[in-house]
Amino acid sequence: MKEHYRIAHIVQVTEEGICIGSAYFHNIIVIGLDGTIKKRIHSLNNEDLSRYLREMDADPAMLRKLIQSPDTFTASVIVYTYNGADIIEKQCEMPGWPNVTHDGYIMYDNTFSTDINTVIAWAKNTADCKIIGLTSRIAELEEQINKMELQLINHKNDREKLETRVSEFPFTRINKSPIGKST
Repeated sequence: MKEHYRIAHIVQVTEEGICIGSAYFHNIIVIGLDGTIKKRIHSLNNEDLSRYLREMDADPAMLRKLIQSPDTFTASVIVYTYNGADIIEKQCEMPGWPNVTHDGYIMYDNTFSTDINTVIAWAKNTADCKIIGLTSRIAELEEQINKMELQLINHKNDREKLETRVSEFPFTRINKSPIGKST
């Protein structure tokens, strides 16, 4: 598809579908795996993006055929990435950003490498950062809960005092009057 439409932008596969975009916006155009265009640009300021859409709209059957046809690759270099504690092996033609794996994942420089030990170190570092962040957040929330529990105790004590002391208080009727005038 990328070659057929001469797409100069980044093309990657995500949960949304086949995304055509840039380093800043990965999903300027989104095409479903069934060949339907799910998201279009609304501005025609970019001639390349406009051309892609014109050509795809002109022959929807060709777009579906290209999406359904198997990809062919000139090389299959092994790269690694991670998801939590899982180290995942993938293949690509050329490692590095903004290239994609054979299954369409964009290879960011800090999440894909040909060196498995580098990826393991990244995964450990990410886990450590998440542990530190969550531990800190839990401590903040516990402090908030402690303050709220003290407030709750104070309000319960106030309520209890009011219940037992109601008969002690003389009630005074206050006449409300317009501001500045007293009655």
